[in-house]
Amino acid sequence: MSTILSTISVFFIPVIITIIIGYGLYKKAAVYDLFAEGAKDGMATAVEILPFIIAIFIGIEAITSSGAMEWLETLLGPVFELAGIPKELISLILLRPVSGSGSLVLAERIMQDYGVDSLVGRAASVMVGSCETVFYVLALYFGVTSVKKMRHAFAAGIIGYIAGIFASVLICRIM
Repeated sequence: MSTILSTISVFFIPVIITIIIGYGLYKKAAVYDLFAEGAKDGMATAVEILPFIIAIFIGIEAITSSGAMEWLETLLGPVFELAGIPKELISLILLRPVSGSGSLVLAERIMQDYGVDSLVGRAASVMVGSCETVFYVLALYFGVTSVKKMRHAFAAGIIGYIAGIFASVLICRIM
């Protein structure tokens, strides 16, 4: 089975590209011109997104370097323990809504320190895979689209994120 999946994965992208080009030629579309136009639009989007990404990374580095993250872990540890969430996950829980890549680094560190099969390691894996980067998404998408009123997006994102945290720990405890 893994040989079949490996073979499919090798040919998947070239086959998709061939199908798209073939369909474009069949429809008599200017495939190359459309590709160049799409690439130009993609570069414009990347330039628009860049300031928001830089701001988020600077904020994360400031919080981590200043020692504020360690202070928050110490302060919130007892509250998280009462809620049934291991205190070792606090930094991941606080960072995940802001940065996906930063939380991956923290998850890797958690797994190195506590093991991949520990409750903390498994819960960190599930959180990274299932909890959304709420602040990152809101800052990026609403910033790029120039939408000023988020309405219920922030509340819905936070509620979903909190539910994901509790579900991650609960599922890992059951498993």
